[in-house]
Amino acid sequence: SILGLIPSKKKAPEPIPPSEISDQNPYAVPKARTIWEGPPGGMYLPHLHPANLLLFFLTLLVPIGLIFLCQKLVSNNTRDFLISLAGIGLAAWVVLAIIYLHRAWEMMQMFGAHLTGSKAIRFLFLPIFNSLWCFVVVFGWAKLWNQNVRNHPGLQPASAVWSPLFFIFPIMLLISQGFLVMHFLTQEWPIDLRNQKHLISLSVWGVTLALTLICWCQIGLSINFLARKKT
Repeated sequence: SILGLIPSKKKAPEPIPPSEISDQNPYAVPKARTIWEGPPGGMYLPHLHPANLLLFFLTLLVPIGLIFLCQKLVSNNTRDFLISLAGIGLAAWVVLAIIYLHRAWEMMQMFGAHLTGSKAIRFLFLPIFNSLWCFVVVFGWAKLWNQNVRNHPGLQPASAVWSPLFFIFPIMLLISQGFLVMHFLTQEWPIDLRNQKHLISLSVWGVTLALTLICWCQIGLSINFLARKKT
């Protein structure tokens, strides 16, 4: 018949639901189809701000340089001014470290993280206890990141972090604070490199600082992997 020669109208395909990565909730758990969105190298978060690692290192190195410079100066006024600048720089370094840890936990919300960024940093301001809390928020973050790098398709191009160093960091932070309390109570600060006790304290603090830089550098690189722009 003539009706058989007329092709029937094809059924329109069902619309694809929008991605849950939106302005309203940039850290929302995405649907299965969103894991391949973004650049060919894996998934990305368009609302995530990258970590400025150069600024992070400069806010530490410049104050340390100012402190060493103070040892060579005779003028008390100049020395006090430089020490104040160094203190501001070190405070900025600590603030950056906390911001990046907050950001690292916020981006893990889409991977089922049990902590938000605000909850992760809330106990970092309590001396001594913050060392124990770092087992949860520093080592715990490293375990969660590595687990998702191994299992999540969108993170396959990402690099895992060195989790043993993230485990050692809270231990060294606790020991460092113990030495700091000891020197505060005795009012004997470690400035003599020929004194073995002073040398031990300085070595412990140096190792702790090195671990901090390594761990936060890897946290920053992980943030920057997800914060890169879509190509």
